[in-house]
Amino acid sequence: MGSFDADLFHGLLIKGALRPALEYLAQFPEQEADFQRYQGIFRNAQYLVYPVDDFLNQLLQVFQRYYRIVFYLEHPEEEARQEMQRSFAQLLPHGADPFGEGWEKPVQAAFEAQGFHYLGGKTSGYYGPYIWKTTKQETYQVELPEGTQPYRVNLLSDFLSRSWLDYLSLGRVGTGGWADEDGILNCVASSYDFASEAFTVSFLKHEAQHAMDLARNPALSPVVLEYRAKLVELIYSTARNLLSQFAKEADGSNKANAHSAASEKIVTAFEAKFGRDALSALPIPQIQETARALFAASDIS
Repeated sequence: MGSFDADLFHGLLIKGALRPALEYLAQFPEQEADFQRYQGIFRNAQYLVYPVDDFLNQLLQVFQRYYRIVFYLEHPEEEARQEMQRSFAQLLPHGADPFGEGWEKPVQAAFEAQGFHYLGGKTSGYYGPYIWKTTKQETYQVELPEGTQPYRVNLLSDFLSRSWLDYLSLGRVGTGGWADEDGILNCVASSYDFASEAFTVSFLKHEAQHAMDLARNPALSPVVLEYRAKLVELIYSTARNLLSQFAKEADGSNKANAHSAASEKIVTAFEAKFGRDALSALPIPQIQETARALFAASDIS
């Protein structure tokens, strides 16, 4: 059976494959404590309690039920969303339209009324908000394959919620940031050592590439955006073999999960060039050279 592979486990969670991830986790006695935590939350519906008042906890519990219905019970996302919207309408009767486009606005307003920032909508095909208290602004010069320019970075801290992947991984992996429609990069500060490649490449360059691409073509699909940004990570990473990581999260079956679909596209391109068995042994310079060629071929102008 071998030893527990955290990257493999987290790769399954990135795909939204919670049940296969738990089946894998259950094979390792040293992971028993985490397995029991998962059993409590997802099998027994013993939901987390957050350091906020009862009303905000009720709202957060609605999202937790949504995660359980989608990822553990494996019901269709649309069914889980409708149940979530009905629950919010019961808790927020004034202005909460269960099935209107603005259904999340009263939820957002409830958190903002108590001093939180709130970003809703979907991440890789599933709902789950980002809710935080503190924002600090910085500016970074970011080099990308098509040029260098300054980007404003909001460093975000004091989070209540970091969407579904953070919840599924018990806080160990999740979205480290995003580029907004104004080209501003938003960073989950607690996720990074600011001197590491995880920050300078996987956050700064990845999200700056999103901002640059969206400024040129706002209609780009999420999969194309993630494909190009992940290639940028491969181009500039020297301390980590991210190709192996992308292979573990690759999944082309769910186009709504842009991260997994983009990883699948990258891995498929590398396999076509080098063969499946050669990928794990490719030296970093060869990965970088190939990623540069793939990036150039994906030109969106």
